[in-house]
Amino acid sequence: MAFDIPGTRHSFEAAGNLTASHYKFVKMSGANIAAVASADDKGIGVLQNKPASAGEVGTVMVDGITKVLSSKAIVAGVPVYLAADGRVTDTASATPNFPVGIAVSAASGADKVFSVLLRPLGSLA
Repeated sequence: MAFDIPGTRHSFEAAGNLTASHYKFVKMSGANIAAVASADDKGIGVLQNKPASAGEVGTVMVDGITKVLSSKAIVAGVPVYLAADGRVTDTASATPNFPVGIAVSAASGADKVFSVLLRPLGSLA
């Protein structure tokens, strides 16, 4: 069962429509947030809402435990990495291959909402 234990949340203006990025990692695009487009993007956190157009406010959780979408089945307790579309996977496919968190619940397959303990951004560099 997926759950949240909110940590730090930040508000940013969306660079465009992010309704498909709910519970996915987003990245910075200038001073705005945008959808992660590849596994080697620098995801800053997980989008908590669904801004529908540029300029709308998106809420991004950057630490704590959050719900995230999976790209495949993932067991609890393993490190997770960015997948190409902002979801997460248990296999590093990009360089550098820093984990973005630790699975604290399991995902039974692709596009399942499960819980991830986010790693602080400073630990990624």
